[in-house]
Amino acid sequence: MKKLCKKICAFLFLGIMTMNLSFAQQTVDGWIQFRGQDRNGIVNENLPLSADGKVKTKLVWKQKMGAGFSEILVLNDRIYTLYGNKIDSLHGLEYVVCYEAKTGKEIWKTPIDSLYIEPDNWGDGSRSTPCMDEENIYCFSGKGKLSAHRLVDGKMIWQIDFAEKYGSRIPRWGFSSSPLLVDGKLIMEVGAKGNNGLMAFNPKDGSEIWRNGTGDASFNSPVFISIDGQEQIVFLGGSTVQSFTPEGDTLWKMRLPIGGVIPLPLQFEDNKLFFSNISRGFAIIEVNDNKAKEVLKGTSMKNDFTTSIYYNGYFYGYHVAALRCISAETGEVKWSKRGFGKGSLTMVGDKLLVLSDKGKLAFVEANPEAYTEFGAVQAMDINRAWTCPSYYKGYVFVRNLEEIACYQLN
Repeated sequence: MKKLCKKICAFLFLGIMTMNLSFAQQTVDGWIQFRGQDRNGIVNENLPLSADGKVKTKLVWKQKMGAGFSEILVLNDRIYTLYGNKIDSLHGLEYVVCYEAKTGKEIWKTPIDSLYIEPDNWGDGSRSTPCMDEENIYCFSGKGKLSAHRLVDGKMIWQIDFAEKYGSRIPRWGFSSSPLLVDGKLIMEVGAKGNNGLMAFNPKDGSEIWRNGTGDASFNSPVFISIDGQEQIVFLGGSTVQSFTPEGDTLWKMRLPIGGVIPLPLQFEDNKLFFSNISRGFAIIEVNDNKAKEVLKGTSMKNDFTTSIYYNGYFYGYHVAALRCISAETGEVKWSKRGFGKGSLTMVGDKLLVLSDKGKLAFVEANPEAYTEFGAVQAMDINRAWTCPSYYKGYVFVRNLEEIACYQLN
């Protein structure tokens, strides 16, 4: 009997562990935050190719959706994003919404704030992309409200109004920073006066854990990286790059020679970071022993709002309104391709998923020798497709200011 009990207990333990491992894998196996799993826009798997070596696309579904620029998050068989709808010319609501991934059927929708309406008609609605853990999704509205919602039904758990609680001032084009989960902490740009540039919150109840850094709220988002084995959160407060431990202690600071930037800090070669903006070009800094210094600066890559991709010694990104490849060592231009406008890009394996601002989705080899296309489709109507494509197991999700679509690749 004792042996039987031991076997049963061992079986149950193994079953529980298997379920836990499976659940844990599901929570990380998806597009679960801004710029994907590692926040660098790269998916480490091969892109499906047809027999002739091309990428073929099949429309799975397409439908209308409200305005916004949030990326599409993907977890298991559901997708999540933010959007807004006007009630009249001056008012509206912003929502977090969940759909069935393979049909586009709405599962739930929850209002998170009144609608941010862009005064120059560049596009209303959400700018930030949420992040998720195994239970909840964390959203940041265009007017500056951070909230947590249950994945199962969208129910709001807690919410913080940054303007009301901390005195954060709304940026010129709305609050845009995307939340980041690190070691059980929700990291968020707050951009309040004093030493309140960046804060860590408890994702369970929204209580504060730490605050540090300076700078008004802007359009950048923090990243979590490791340099020489030191885990750190890198954040731009204005034109100052700031690095903190996950516990909130300052590691290093440096004033960027090109001023503030919108795209994310891009790490490469372990201890180097690439920054770029639309007006003054790019700068590369190197960090050693928690001391940062400039190692290269140039004007051959001027990113506006889309973060470049680093691959095998080269940067691929948008130089103003042209897709471009430059050397990470020298800044030399290898090739440029016009026709995509101020678009966006994601990388799967060694292929770039390039989305033009007019809705064309092209599949391009990440090769410095030449621009080589492996297929293309007019994925959406022409209406400011500024949001990066999200990819999950052979499916691509894209959006613009009016619609959302799912394509299967084969």
